[in-house]
Amino acid sequence: MNLKELDTFNLGDAVKFHDELNPIIFDGDYMKPEVRTQLLLIAQDFVDHLGINHLDIDDITISGSNAAYSYTDLSDIDLHILVDMSEMDNNEIYRELFNAKKYQYNDEHDIKIGGYDVELYVQPADQEHVSAGVYSVKNDDWIHIPRKVPATANDAVVKDKYELVKSAIESALKSRDIDKMRREWDKVKEMRKAGLAKNGELGPENLAFKMLRTQGDLGELRDTIRRAKDAELSLAEQN
Repeated sequence: MNLKELDTFNLGDAVKFHDELNPIIFDGDYMKPEVRTQLLLIAQDFVDHLGINHLDIDDITISGSNAAYSYTDLSDIDLHILVDMSEMDNNEIYRELFNAKKYQYNDEHDIKIGGYDVELYVQPADQEHVSAGVYSVKNDDWIHIPRKVPATANDAVVKDKYELVKSAIESALKSRDIDKMRREWDKVKEMRKAGLAKNGELGPENLAFKMLRTQGDLGELRDTIRRAKDAELSLAEQN
């Protein structure tokens, strides 16, 4: 996307607003039973993948656009496993382990519900999670009910944020340095997380993230990291 295209970019292409929750996932105000069953199976498989016995799970939730009225065809289903870490010694080490396992699981699997990618996360149970909507898959009820508020945003601020991050991604891609690319991926994710906490779903950080996803920048970064890792682990055939 060049600057001319940005001038005519419609945020509606990145952020939709609907009169109903995603009918692939919800039947009216509540999750479809078959979807809930499948998400619980996915969550259990991920917990098994973590390899920690007697993990104290407080809840299993979905959040983000697919738990609100702003979903698009590219929205992920963000499936969070809420873990009580208060009794864990060295819980920073566990956080690092959970993050590493999350990346490994998401990289090794291509799980979809109704065509939507399912992304797995481990979230400390005492950590506040800011989102337009949060639904407990475990308890089959809303934790935070989304509001039907039409999307409004400052296009110029969002586009400036998009350009800044896109430039950083392009620099990381040109470097072919897997560590630099991973750091940029983590920075984008952290930008979105901090932006959601500060400015909500319609803040410039989250909308810029959606633009990056819609325009394929995040997909290119993710795929390049995967290819670089595969190349790093491969050994060329010897004549």
